[in-house]
Parts: sequence; C-alpha cells; structure tokens
Amino acid sequence: MRQKVGVGTLRKHYGGNQRPGATSEHHRMAAGKNIRYCLIALKDAGYVGTAKYVSEEDVQIVIGKSLTKKGITDMDRIATQIIKEHKKN
Repeated sequence: MRQKVGVGTLRKHYGGNQRPGATSEHHRMAAGKNIRYCLIALKDAGYVGTAKYVSEEDVQIVIGKSLTKKGITDMDRIATQIIKEHKKN
C-alpha cells in the first residue's frame, strides 16, 4: 500500500507502454481525469482523505491523498475475505 499519493503518482503507477508502429516503446502516463473522478467518489464515500503536513509555523501543506480509518478497516476486511476464500480452494 502506498501511504500518501496524489493524482500524478497514480498516473505513473497505472500508465503503460506506448508503441506507435515500428519505433521502440516508451512509457506513457494514464489518464488523470479517470483517477480524479475515482478519488472524488472515494472521498465522498469516506474512504480517502487529504494528507496534510503541519510545519513548525502552523502552515498546512497538502501532501496527497491517503486512506481514512474507515478505508483501512474495509480494505483489511476485504483482504481477509479474499485470503479465506483462497485457502479454501
């Protein structure tokens, strides 16, 4: 799990190779609009929130997005269900 990420980091992670014709392939980033809409939907559901850094002068700097406590508990619950189903097979 990545701790604090933004749209740019998720674009890099979900991007892939582009190979136009006979030239060598190069990495391209994924579409940012889809990622932004997904993060907005997760934020409205309460699974994701903004991660902030508070400096010594009480200045808040937004670092990226991170899971809330509700998001962490649901991710853990789903992971344990998948592990139980996998062990049965």
